[in-house]
Amino acid sequence: MKKLQLFTALPSIILLSIALFFHLDFLFIVSMVGIFLAMMIKQFRMRGQMVEMRHPDGVEDDDTEIDISGED
Repeated sequence: MKKLQLFTALPSIILLSIALFFHLDFLFIVSMVGIFLAMMIKQFRMRGQMVEMRHPDGVEDDDTEIDISGED
């Protein structure tokens, strides 16, 4: 998967730089599609590493909310 991401992203970056230098709209769109696909591949690769993030002061270990406003 990592090689597929690399083979998708590198040509897209080169096409993007050419498209921006020569003001070519079609190459710009094609390169943006390639970059988008490379980012999607990265998300699929990292889906096993995702952890649900939450604010450490908002919830205790037993999932009860803590009032941090300072009021009684």
